[in-house]
Amino acid sequence: MWMRTLKALAALALVVAIAGPAAAMAAPRAVSEQQELVNAARVTFSRFGDDPDLTGFRENERLALGYLIVPRAWRVGLIFGGSGGRGLLVSRGRAGEWNGPSFYTVGTASFGLQAGVDVSDIVVLVMTQRGMNALLSPTLKLGMDASAAAGPVGAGVGRPPRPDTDFIYYSRAKGFYGGVSLQGARIRPDDGWNAAYYGRPVSARDILVRGSVRHPGSRGLLETVDVSARVVARR
Repeated sequence: MWMRTLKALAALALVVAIAGPAAAMAAPRAVSEQQELVNAARVTFSRFGDDPDLTGFRENERLALGYLIVPRAWRVGLIFGGSGGRGLLVSRGRAGEWNGPSFYTVGTASFGLQAGVDVSDIVVLVMTQRGMNALLSPTLKLGMDASAAAGPVGAGVGRPPRPDTDFIYYSRAKGFYGGVSLQGARIRPDDGWNAAYYGRPVSARDILVRGSVRHPGSRGLLETVDVSARVVARR
């Protein structure tokens, strides 16, 4: 009887040994925080392009050297206010290809009589080489290191306030505030998130200028940006 028991246990061990790796292969892999942001950025960019009140966004999109996309930026305030979020930057290469994404943090602080909470989707159009160079530096403060202006909103409204504006930003806010201002915002490359996404330490310049690293998970985002830019350019 004990021989039959041993044989049964051996058979069970064999089944577990065979099924274990197969089950592990079949189990879905968790999506990383970085990939979740990439997926959200793709949706955000598409929504901006489809918004009938953002004619100005589509007009200026074709002239942009890059897009800083910040899905789900948040702002809270009660006397003291502040805002922040994570975003990513994609840039247009010399041959017209799109590089990225490189991950960034965006943060502002303010003081005043405020009360409320809102969540905004933000897209910043990088309009000049000066603006792109500023984003490749360790930190950037909008309004000091580079000029920024809120993009015009409304059907039939386009063009930047000034032709030499470094950044034009658009936001779609939900909540108590009517919008979001990026004046004074500090924008920094997130080296930790870049390393986590690409599997090794890599700089924003390596990603955006040299195009020396790629990630298969960013293909959908880059294709969406490329198709949108091509459609706008043909109009």
